[in-house]
Amino acid sequence: MSLDRKDLRLKLHPDDHAALALLADAEERELAELAEQILVRVVRRRVHAAMVIADKARRLGIAGNAVPADE
Repeated sequence: MSLDRKDLRLKLHPDDHAALALLADAEERELAELAEQILVRVVRRRVHAAMVIADKARRLGIAGNAVPADE
């Protein structure tokens, strides 16, 4: 059984919205479906990249301690 997908509302610049709509139309897909596919792909790649960096840092002995704030 899969989890329910969560709803998301966002705003795009009119030019970006028009471009996304053109891409969706060219692929004969719904705008929201294409937007979801693009967003999920980017999120997964960025999370994977962060995990790779964290693993490399751990192997190099770099601790994940937060940097103190400037006072």
